[in-house]
Order: sequence, then C-alpha cells, then structure tokens
Amino acid sequence: MTQQLNDPQAIRERFAVEMTERPTKLQRHVKRVERGALRLAAVHELDRDVCAAAAVGHDLFRHCSDAELLALSRHYRVPITRDEEDAPIILHGPLATAYSRKTLNVDHDVILDAIAYHTTAHPDYSPEALAVFLADKIDPKKVQRDPGLAAVAAAAEQDLYAAAALFLERRLSAQLNSGRPLHPLAVASRNAFLRRMT
Repeated sequence: MTQQLNDPQAIRERFAVEMTERPTKLQRHVKRVERGALRLAAVHELDRDVCAAAAVGHDLFRHCSDAELLALSRHYRVPITRDEEDAPIILHGPLATAYSRKTLNVDHDVILDAIAYHTTAHPDYSPEALAVFLADKIDPKKVQRDPGLAAVAAAAEQDLYAAAALFLERRLSAQLNSGRPLHPLAVASRNAFLRRMT
C-alpha cells in the first residue's frame, strides 16, 4: 500500500513536482499565489506550511478545457451539478482535490478543502484556506487587470473574512448584472463570512 502524504511540506513538494508539467504562465501564477498566501499567513499568524501546500496545489487542472474538466471529473467521480455543467471551470478545484487524494495519496483535509473550493469559497473555510483563496484572487497580475481588487487586497491585511466577503460581493454583483447564475456555495460563503464579522 502506498504511504499517505499528510505532512504539509511533503505535500507542497509533491505538488511542486506536478506543477513543473503545467504551462509556464500557470506556474508563474501559482508562485505568486504561494508568495501571497505566505504573506497573509505571516500577517494573520497562520500555518505557513499548510498555506504554501494549498497554494502550490490549487491550480493543478486550471489549464484544462471545459471538455477535459468534465471528462476528468467524471473519471475521478467528482460530483457535477447543473452549476458545474454550466461553468465547468468551477470543477478545476474539486478535480485537483480528487486527483490529489486518489493519485498523489494526499491525506490532509484542510489543504484539500482549501484547494477544492478556491473558486467559490466555502462557508466552513479554515483561515488557512481563506488566505489561499484571497491570495489567488489578489494575485498582483489580477489587480493590475482589475484595480478594484486593490480594496480586497487592503482588506485582506486586516480581516480575512471581511476581505473574502468583499471579493464575493464584487463577483456576485457582476454576475447578477450580467445575468449569469450565482453558484450557491459562493452565496452561502459570502453570507457566512458576513456573519463572522458581526
């Protein structure tokens, strides 16, 4: 039986090996997210190794096409709702988690949950998962493209839950204005984070 990986440093190293096979542009994004997650971990006194591991593993399947995401998700028995059928990109996090569990033998719930829900967030997210979620959303390249994210980046230095709620409000508002459906986990996460602030 293959040994399960549950040490965050070993998991990070395993993810790093996987990432060497991904597109260069994606590798650069992942490195920026790792740096951002480590910065937020330092500011908020979080587990740096957990944040680093989740950051390095969060986009293992971000480069895949919609058809590939759907096919691979079915192969790895990832549940697919109508929301994911309509927007298969949402599956790249859950797929990375399933692949990490079944193929890479990763056994660390906090890291895997951080990866699974980094597109929508999750109402029960750990602070480490929130740090990775936000580091992904405020990647400096993304802030350059959307200066409105600077407010999210500033908020993340003070309160992870407030920053995540702010980001989700921006995203949900944009989706409402464009007539796109709202993912129920994103809505539930925004509500949960707002309740944490009061």
